Amino acid sequence: MKNIKNIAGAVLAFSAVLLFFGCGGKTNSSGSSSAASSSSAAQKTIKVKMTHTGTELTLAHQAFVVIKEYMEKNSNGVFQVDIYPNGQLGNDAQIVEAVQEGDVHLMFTNTGNLISFVPELGVLQVPFAFPSNETAYQVLDGSFGQEMLGMMESKGSMVGLGWLEAVAYRELSAKKQVRVPADMTGIKIRVMTNPIQNAIWENLGAQPTPISFAELYTALQQGTVDAQENPLELFISQRFYEVQKYITLTHHIFTTGMFLANPAWFNKLSPDLQKVVRDATMEGTLFQRKKSAENYDGYLKTLADNGVTVTTLTDEEFNQWKEKASPVNAMIAKEVGGQALIDKLFSAVQAAQK
Repeated sequence: MKNIKNIAGAVLAFSAVLLFFGCGGKTNSSGSSSAASSSSAAQKTIKVKMTHTGTELTLAHQAFVVIKEYMEKNSNGVFQVDIYPNGQLGNDAQIVEAVQEGDVHLMFTNTGNLISFVPELGVLQVPFAFPSNETAYQVLDGSFGQEMLGMMESKGSMVGLGWLEAVAYRELSAKKQVRVPADMTGIKIRVMTNPIQNAIWENLGAQPTPISFAELYTALQQGTVDAQENPLELFISQRFYEVQKYITLTHHIFTTGMFLANPAWFNKLSPDLQKVVRDATMEGTLFQRKKSAENYDGYLKTLADNGVTVTTLTDEEFNQWKEKASPVNAMIAKEVGGQALIDKLFSAVQAAQK
């Protein structure tokens, strides 16, 4: 009888335990549901290799840091991103190949390095296409820019995620003040070995003279050439202000680049993680644009401090330059598949200015 009582007591005790835990599960249903959700959402860590060829001091690298931090934070640690700057994984051509083959997941490069894969990107070489940064940003962020990004996957075996600036505008410096194309008559200007560049400056009345960048300072100092064109960042870092005292903000070429992904890697990501990568790209882009504007103001101050006269063109003057250089567009049209794409670019620019 004693054994039967003991067994009955044990059964009652066990039932009480079950009842307790059953009730506990109901009273803590939200916690259990959250834990289950976290468990189902948990994913294996994804290691990401991201590269560019610039130094850690460039805006591109600073944007990479923003992108890395955003990806890691907003994926709850799923992404673990390593950045390889300074061409550690190769030059631009080599890292493009590495991304195409899947050895590298994400990269940035100037669009000039991608024209061999997507000739249509050559449309961005149209001179005097963008009168302002704001206009360029609206065009690139709009349907025209998205079409260019989309071509990267269909033709370039890479996913175009967004636009990052390379060095923004190329500007003109000369031995005298220049406001209109007529002021360029007879001016010897240093150019890269590039037929489109040669044609631009010939149409503007100058004498294009190919000289290596390494020899440019001496060529300006000795009068071998009278002018050159480069971004203000390079003009200042190379101390060209010591031998050239006049700059005209011609905005003749807007230099930009793409942030690209390996398609096999990107397309295997869940939609949520793909969104994290795309959102991270936009965060990096917006950061870089803000810093670029701040840096530009700093460049202008540095130029003024070093006795450089900076000339800003009126709308009428800018259009004079654009009109004089326009015959070059026929050359570009042949490379990008026809005039239609150039017309489409100009339509996008006009819409952005309204």
